[in-house]
Amino acid sequence: MTLWHFFLYQFFSPIRQILVQFRLTENELDNYLSSNRLNIMLDFDLLKSITIPQLLKRVCELYGPKPAFYFFREGNWSSLTYSELGKAVEGIAAGLLSLGHSRNSKIALWSENSPEWCQAYLGILSMGGTVVPIDPLLKPNELAGIIRHSESEAIFVSPKCLDTLEQLLRTGITFKSIFLLDGNEASSGRIPLAQLSEKGSTSERRLPATSNIDLAALIYTSGTTGNPKGVMLTHKNILSDIWGIFKALKLYSSDKFLSVMPLHHTFEATCGFLVPLTGGATVVYSRSLKSRELAEDIKANAITVMLGVPLLFEKFWLGLIRNIQSKSWLTKLYFGLGFNLGAWLPKPIRNPWGKYYFSALRRKAGLESVRLMICGGAPLSPEIPKNFDILGMKFLQGYGLTESSPVLSLNPEQGYEYASIGFPIAGAELRIDEPDADGVGEILAKGEMVMAGYYRNPEETARVLKEGWLYTGDSGWQDQNGLFHITGRLKNIIVTRAGKNVYPEEIEREMLKSPYIAEALVVGRKIPGGEEVYAIIVPNYEFIQQEGQLQGKIYDDRYVEELIRTEVSLCCQNLADYKRIKGFEIRRQELEKTSTRKIKRFMVKSPVAISEPEEISRQKKEVRI
Repeated sequence: MTLWHFFLYQFFSPIRQILVQFRLTENELDNYLSSNRLNIMLDFDLLKSITIPQLLKRVCELYGPKPAFYFFREGNWSSLTYSELGKAVEGIAAGLLSLGHSRNSKIALWSENSPEWCQAYLGILSMGGTVVPIDPLLKPNELAGIIRHSESEAIFVSPKCLDTLEQLLRTGITFKSIFLLDGNEASSGRIPLAQLSEKGSTSERRLPATSNIDLAALIYTSGTTGNPKGVMLTHKNILSDIWGIFKALKLYSSDKFLSVMPLHHTFEATCGFLVPLTGGATVVYSRSLKSRELAEDIKANAITVMLGVPLLFEKFWLGLIRNIQSKSWLTKLYFGLGFNLGAWLPKPIRNPWGKYYFSALRRKAGLESVRLMICGGAPLSPEIPKNFDILGMKFLQGYGLTESSPVLSLNPEQGYEYASIGFPIAGAELRIDEPDADGVGEILAKGEMVMAGYYRNPEETARVLKEGWLYTGDSGWQDQNGLFHITGRLKNIIVTRAGKNVYPEEIEREMLKSPYIAEALVVGRKIPGGEEVYAIIVPNYEFIQQEGQLQGKIYDDRYVEELIRTEVSLCCQNLADYKRIKGFEIRRQELEKTSTRKIKRFMVKSPVAISEPEEISRQKKEVRI
């Protein structure tokens, strides 16, 4: 067989396989898949009336010996079954009651991801309490503010957070109880989780009955604005959201979810923990966020569902491309031809094409088992879902807020749009408030997944909840097919001298397409009569240095500045003139972020205003375009 014949065979073989696959009718295929679907059969009305502990009890009875979690300890992968989970949770709940904690008690949970985090979360809810999940990366003063505001009377803490806890205790904050998520021996009044569970197992205290309108979680927003608020989510809020997700997606009890995002974040807590738990799927906790270890974890555990924020998937994609670039010319040619053809093919057959054509690539990359990627938490460049779609992997974008438990919309698995945030999930309503001439306005949301309000903050609650509608603070529009699109945050809008609205997120997405730019923050720079578009850029120094060495170029500040100037111009060439960046500055240190990798805009120093129309700032670090 000649090389030409080989390529022809490789190109047309996937098409032949697709045609064979289509011999199965849609109903036949769905019936086959549904035999393995998550089989917790709850109708919507029933879900409205139960609580998370009641759901957990039924799930543990249904899936007893099946692994609920996989985690890496002492050089090996270990598991915790549903039966073991149920027993541990019941013990923790009874143990909390025996120590004097009661229904409606608020208990903080401060730790990195682990099965113990989940046990503590469910144990707090099972004794009728309210869990207060806290970011383990917070500084003592930030933690103190949340503890005081939430009125948390006890705390579960991991060993990694103990030093910060000691600093916190020296400020005068006290707890009725302090529990260690790891370890077997009590010390200085700290009670290990295992000991708490054992204490509860010998207790005769009955677990209290709870209501679905009881407060389940008090979640403090990530603080990108510098003003965290306590979001009150009831059992009904969270379970309504879970039901809507099940109606939108086909999920199976054989699924394995990879957990990489922090569990204190609502997206991971609901979608990466409670959703798989609801139907007997398995959650696998990754060892780290390093690309190599992530790939190994995916392959070792045959992961089927990945959840993440845009940055995770962008890095994943760049890692795949770098791996291809290191291969032989024949591999690069094979990939390039197939990728370009996949991009050209009509959308209905693009994914099936990639599934067959790139099967070897996915297998070598450890992605063979992954059937669904779901992205949320921040706006995403449409190129990323398109790229994964070409490789034969379904990539869906959703939308939501902490205030909505969090999911409000999801792209459908069939016929999804790369640039869209999809349709509202079952039980949710979305509408555009006061749309402008382009149909853009604030996104409003309604549904039983919407929060009860902000804790001890009636003024802010009244500002965002009006006549049952949640004012999200996000701007967007709805297309003729009913799909919603998000343009950005209303508070970030830049208003030019001509009165044009510019959405920074749109420009940032264009900038981040460049391999030379690691981070980009677009802001409005004040000028007489309005604002101009200005960018703060962190170059991808590692990539620039590698390329400079390969090409024999001198790698210095001047070279980087000219390179970034060129990239900024290229990234803006498809934007309207009023949206184009007029100036930028380069920073060497990465911008400060939340634990979900969102840039803390309020922490970034704003550019100096221009006082005269003809003035061009002569600041040493600024570059004009």
